[in-house]
Amino acid sequence: MSSKKTHGDATEGSTLEDDLITIAKEIIRKTYGDVASKLFEYLLENEYIAEEKIVNNVEVRSNEARKILQKLSDEAIVTPDKVRDGSEILHVWRLNKLALRTFIINRLKKTREKLEALLKYENEGVIYECKTCKRRFLVDEAYANGFQCPHDNDILVEVNNPTTSSNLRDLIKRIDNIISKIERS
Repeated sequence: MSSKKTHGDATEGSTLEDDLITIAKEIIRKTYGDVASKLFEYLLENEYIAEEKIVNNVEVRSNEARKILQKLSDEAIVTPDKVRDGSEILHVWRLNKLALRTFIINRLKKTREKLEALLKYENEGVIYECKTCKRRFLVDEAYANGFQCPHDNDILVEVNNPTTSSNLRDLIKRIDNIISKIERS
């Protein structure tokens, strides 16, 4: 009996492929939504998905599915193809499992870059925050706006949150560990 990953939780005995699929599912769901996640699940369970049969097999409008599949194709996760089914030719989309690794690494690196930029922003100096909308401003921005939020005119208050910086560093470290694990295998 082999352990599998379910609902994004790692279990002992899971393989790298299981881990990659779980990570890819989460990225796809967060980036493209639940419908994309549903299409990805279908592709995992089947060899391909036929455009002509999407409505019946996945219960998604075909034009919505086609747009999502095209976006996943742009990421190289799926590839378009044609399959003969008796006398008709079906336009299908196939899952490209080999590309999942590259897709995940690229997404994790982009996320890491954003977190590093956010960490730099947090560490650059004094930060002011609007109590109403929670937008944050560097001291120069706050000064330029007269220490009032340009969005709702509430007063900007100085905040110093070392926990935020620590959390960002922890997230960056976790992402680095995941990338390293994927690249080593």
